[in-house]
Amino acid sequence: MNRVLLHNELGPGRLLEFHCYSVNNDLGVKNLNFNATPYVIEFHDDAILITTWDCLLRQGANLEYFYKVEAYRAGHRIIPKCGQIRVWTAKLDGIYFSRDLDTPPVLALRWNKA
Repeated sequence: MNRVLLHNELGPGRLLEFHCYSVNNDLGVKNLNFNATPYVIEFHDDAILITTWDCLLRQGANLEYFYKVEAYRAGHRIIPKCGQIRVWTAKLDGIYFSRDLDTPPVLALRWNKA
């Protein structure tokens, strides 16, 4: 299985709202509390289509900060990959990214403001 992990490190009392979906799955709108257990999406790469997961992340008192992240995109391949990990961490200054659990995430994206 491949995995996308979402972390909320926005600060105490700050919710991360997210809506993640692929061509075959729509997880709906969900909330993640500060420092809660990361939300994990597990899936296999599609054998025919290029598997892509998009997530709309939102935060702020009126959810005025947002970013639509391509959380996972399979590379071009003959044989689908497995065991891939993508870690996305929401912080106040932006969205951080890592490709594994052992490497600290780095700032990848700045929040948009509505």
